[in-house]
Amino acid sequence: YEAERAAIFKRTWLNVGRVEQVPRTGSYFTKELAVAGTSLIVVQGKDGQIRAFHNICRHRGNKLVWNDFPDREVKGTCRQFTCKYHAWRYGLDGELTFIQQEDEFFGLDKADYGLKAVRCEIWEGFIFINLDSRALPLTDYLGDLAKGLEGYPFGEMTEVFTYRAEVGSNWKLFIDAFAEFYHAPV
Repeated sequence: YEAERAAIFKRTWLNVGRVEQVPRTGSYFTKELAVAGTSLIVVQGKDGQIRAFHNICRHRGNKLVWNDFPDREVKGTCRQFTCKYHAWRYGLDGELTFIQQEDEFFGLDKADYGLKAVRCEIWEGFIFINLDSRALPLTDYLGDLAKGLEGYPFGEMTEVFTYRAEVGSNWKLFIDAFAEFYHAPV
């Protein structure tokens, strides 16, 4: 499983949401990717661009964005992200903008300590991330599948029901059972 996590989930494009989840400047949501061993922040910046960052403060490595329970996904709107531990602040573009008692950090250049960006691309309103900075562009990865679905009005659909389940099985077994219908009548 560890080999699969490294070879598959940390190197492929993963759909993490839709643009409707970040409709305006400062809108964000977090995504817990246990299979990849990381937590992400997806946010719309002041320039309208949707970006993804590791959800980790660069000072002491604490989770940056969370509410009552650090392992739960959250969403909201903000002007900046502030670490709950030492109050380091980051702009919506990931730039480190404030350090508490900055004069005590000798020779520190804030430009070197912004949030770690994660490759993020949009296709037909779907937000994809890839933890591998050397991966193919998303449209190349999607190939003919994307060409056949381009222009479909995904954005006009409404979400009517969602659920989340943790399945205690090998992920390949789960996908296999989901992809074929032979077992359904039984």
